[in-house]
Amino acid sequence: MRTRSSAVAAVLVVAAAVPAAASAAQIQTDRSCYQDNTGTIAVSGNGFEPNQSYQVTLDGQPLPNGTGTTDAAGGIAGSFPTPELAGNSVHAYTLGIVQGTNVPSTGFSVTPFLADFTPGSGNPKTLHVRFKVFGFGLVTANPVVYLHYVRPNGKVKRTIRLGKAQGVCGQIKRTSRKKLFPFSAERGKWKLQFDTRKRYRKGVRGSNFLFYTVGVTIRRIFG
Repeated sequence: MRTRSSAVAAVLVVAAAVPAAASAAQIQTDRSCYQDNTGTIAVSGNGFEPNQSYQVTLDGQPLPNGTGTTDAAGGIAGSFPTPELAGNSVHAYTLGIVQGTNVPSTGFSVTPFLADFTPGSGNPKTLHVRFKVFGFGLVTANPVVYLHYVRPNGKVKRTIRLGKAQGVCGQIKRTSRKKLFPFSAERGKWKLQFDTRKRYRKGVRGSNFLFYTVGVTIRRIFG
């Protein structure tokens, strides 16, 4: 899995922390799941040797320039950019801090945010597909995901329930085979909006709910 070398602990800055025994060093991230290549991951820790250097690791590998110095209380705090995923799948990372015999670690996951279906082409009257969604648990754990079919005129035609997005990041790896259009669909550009709302509301920038839109153009209806 490819990670950006800029995701280094050089940006970690010392901050006050409650003193703890060196053998009890611990670290944690501010969340358990992040969207890939978006924002930052905040890290904090305590129980380290005061005023001593440390090395940050990701999946067991030292990060370039990923060094820092603990504060007078043996604490660290800071952030680094969210890793960029190489593919459309969730990756569980292990984040570690190495300072002598202090080697605490913690885990976090990174997910793409997307919705899609396969196969991607065929007769819209008969095509059966499997839907998949990733990252729909970034706001609420295990949400129910719905698919809204929006007609070319902008009016919603039908809403179906895809199921619960499972796991720390909220995913449905693949549904059972379903008709892409479970009704007779007219020609034109349809919008398939995947979100966590039972009733359709058009998703726009700044909406207070997660949504992902896939456009499907029907040019011809085969008999």
